[in-house]
Amino acid sequence: MSYGFSHRFQIDAAGKRIPPSPTSGMEAAVRYYRAGDYAEVERCCLELIAHDARHFDALHLLGVVCLDQSRFADSAGYLTRADSERPDDPRIQYNLGSALLGLKQYEQAEPHLRRAVALRPRDPGALNNLGNVLSDMGRHEEAIQCFRRVLDIQSNHAPAHYNMGQSLAALDRLEEAVVSFQSALEHGAGADASRLADVYASLGEALVGLGRYDDALAACRAMHAFKPEVAEWNESLALLLLGRYAEGWLKYEGRWFVPDHDRPRADARLPDLAEVAGKSILLTCEQGHGDIFQFARYAPLLGRLGARVFLQVYVEQKELMQTLEDVEMVIAREEPEPPTDIVTPLLSMPLVFDTELDSVPADVPYLRAPAARLEVWQQRLGPRTRPRIGLAWWGSQHIAKRSLSIETLLPVLSLPSIEIHGLQTEFPSPQRDWLATHPLVIDHSDELRDYADTAALISLLDLVITIDTSVAHLAGALGKPVWIMLPYSADWRWLLDCDDSPWYPTARLFRQHRRGNWDGVVADVANELVAWLADS
Repeated sequence: MSYGFSHRFQIDAAGKRIPPSPTSGMEAAVRYYRAGDYAEVERCCLELIAHDARHFDALHLLGVVCLDQSRFADSAGYLTRADSERPDDPRIQYNLGSALLGLKQYEQAEPHLRRAVALRPRDPGALNNLGNVLSDMGRHEEAIQCFRRVLDIQSNHAPAHYNMGQSLAALDRLEEAVVSFQSALEHGAGADASRLADVYASLGEALVGLGRYDDALAACRAMHAFKPEVAEWNESLALLLLGRYAEGWLKYEGRWFVPDHDRPRADARLPDLAEVAGKSILLTCEQGHGDIFQFARYAPLLGRLGARVFLQVYVEQKELMQTLEDVEMVIAREEPEPPTDIVTPLLSMPLVFDTELDSVPADVPYLRAPAARLEVWQQRLGPRTRPRIGLAWWGSQHIAKRSLSIETLLPVLSLPSIEIHGLQTEFPSPQRDWLATHPLVIDHSDELRDYADTAALISLLDLVITIDTSVAHLAGALGKPVWIMLPYSADWRWLLDCDDSPWYPTARLFRQHRRGNWDGVVADVANELVAWLADS
């Protein structure tokens, strides 16, 4: 950015500074910007704007300074004012689009970045950020075209290689994604440590998806040079997936340094089992509902060692989790914590108990539906006249690859002589519309107030068929027969190439044979369901 103005402060007869003219003030602002003195840049620009609210150069530079500091809302405000003065300035369109991208206002950012590209078709920055906006809106094919245009202009543009890899991975084109990530590393060797760590993390994840586990572990270890704690977390997921629990649980402690994870508590520590007798222990909750269901099995084990156990859970789990044995109190995350001797994370219990594949505590059921809820649901369902199947097919959208549309399940839904009960509380409106015209599932979404209700309903079913979501863990913890439909690259807890689980003896796993191919999984489930019905 260059302005080419001159600047000198002027002093009046009383020794006071004369407010700078736009020309002199802009020169100083530019010098301060080049020196990295953002506070002085802001002072100069605000003085100019105070004298001329429509001062384009001051509004623009102030917007850029805020953008450089990730103050996206302030940046967008100043740049919007500058845009009203010169809507055909490609710099404004690029910077305003980038600020809106930072605010995650993707639909508003897109037209500005498209305008920037139209004004400067060979601007790699504008093309790259337009690709990022499209990618964040899930329009990955369009995003890839933007990144390809960047690379046609500048083949060593490391961010475009990385961003294209991200979109390719989102489309499950993992072989191509790996090539893109490797190119990003090749051309971005001088990038800052955080960016290089992100590339290695994405490369490792793609390699896991391809079943190249040794290469994935190598990528995690290379990442150690840049973000050692996060690298430990990534490596732990690969090790746990491989069943290498002794190594995996140690490195799983690196989860506290992952940006999207809960922050570690200053008062938390891992106890020695020899010290817990007679001590009060608060097990704190973290991650998702399914994680709490899976690892709650350890709370009674501490109780049986003589500890007074206080278990923290999400509020919608509280009533159900009060059915755990040998637990003194269950508290919701929002509730005041009782004074305790030891505070420790629930998901660190496998490390505390030295859990190996052959020593997973898998006595089920360890959860039971509350009696009052069970009675309500018995009355609600009425007498059983045919086999009752529970169904969950739609999970959290940040892991959309685990979900499938209700229409895909038609081979199961259309089987005769069964009664299918929905275990979903939320799913998209188009799927509700489909079910309205295909009334093959009894929808209980308005009646499932919390997990105590879900547990009561599951307890009255003969079988649960579900994707990898909290329902899978709940059904397993209740000791209910549960068939779990898994994507090609499944979560670590389901291990590799097996159709059973050391965590849930009543579970049976159905895996994708090809990435993204749910039809094959549903066909396998339907065939097995026919055989199961014949034996019932």
